[in-house]
Amino acid sequence: MSELINKKAETGFRGSLFVHASSLALLGYLYAVPQATASESDRPTVWIELGTQLERADAEQTIFAPPFFDLASPADRDVMVGSQRPSRYSIGGEGKITFAAEGSDWVFSAEVRYGRSNSARHRHHEGPQLPVEYNTYLGYLFYQYTPRVKVFGDGQTTSRESHLIVDFMAGRDVGLGLFGSHGHSTFNAGVRIAQFVSKADVSLHARPVAYAFNKYYPSLANIYVMRTRGYNALMHAERSTHAVGPSISWDASATVAGTDNGTQLSFDWGINAAVLFGRQRAKTHHETQGVYRTGAFGAATNVVDSYSYVGPDRNRSRTVTIPNVGGFAGLSLRFPNAKVSLGYRADFFFNAIDSGIDTHKNANENFYGPFANISIGLGG
Repeated sequence: MSELINKKAETGFRGSLFVHASSLALLGYLYAVPQATASESDRPTVWIELGTQLERADAEQTIFAPPFFDLASPADRDVMVGSQRPSRYSIGGEGKITFAAEGSDWVFSAEVRYGRSNSARHRHHEGPQLPVEYNTYLGYLFYQYTPRVKVFGDGQTTSRESHLIVDFMAGRDVGLGLFGSHGHSTFNAGVRIAQFVSKADVSLHARPVAYAFNKYYPSLANIYVMRTRGYNALMHAERSTHAVGPSISWDASATVAGTDNGTQLSFDWGINAAVLFGRQRAKTHHETQGVYRTGAFGAATNVVDSYSYVGPDRNRSRTVTIPNVGGFAGLSLRFPNAKVSLGYRADFFFNAIDSGIDTHKNANENFYGPFANISIGLGG
């Protein structure tokens, strides 16, 4: 009898527990639906984002190396080559506007990134002066006259570079909640436009050969032979690439920490890929002058030979296909209607420019570095 009573009591308890749990779940659902709807309706429909970036700009470069490089010392060649290195960093700004329709998972955006760098480099190296030789003749001290000349290398370069990247994208949030209740995962597709422009002016000066000797009359101080070779070379180059093509990307975000007032710290990341089709252009000009001098009998000098070479102007243009891949990672501090982001981004454009001087040569354009931006949400 007691077993039946216990069984009925247990069954009644389970039934009561089920009824109460079901009631609580139903009340929770009825409460949650309006809250979620209200939250969605309060979400901004338009986001305006402004920021800046400091990027390491790596471009494969063709060094202007006239024939007299072979006569110069390694130290002199180093300064002439080093003066031609472009700026390692570019600084710029970015802007983005995003529209997310109310009650829809579709997102539309337009983004512009612009960067530029200017550099002016001057490198100079000198060898030791030619020594002042002396000897004695009949008990008197004679100083052998030698001009105070040195071998040297000198290079000066001014360069300017700019790049512009424009994206028009349409995306869909396919994973709302996949990385937490406030995370998102969005796939985007659209069009990317890229432009790369650079100019450079190079001026090289060198005296790779300079020596003096008194071969025939070592006892006479004012008789000597001096030989020097001096060179000057100039180069001007203008390069540009304009390309456009389809682009895809995946952006995701996961909440790291949050508060009751809607402030959240999130980890953001994304990858992108594109294939761009466009045209490369390169315009170059260079010239070289050389002077060979031989002097004898005191300070008298005579120009014994000289030459001047002016290369033909090169003006090349060709169609190209530019693969592009990139990605970013960073942290965002999110508020209901604002967001502050810090991160690191990289973009690699393969065969983006023609870096050749006399002949065509494909080169990559790579940009990577930190960025910071702030976003303001409107509407909702």
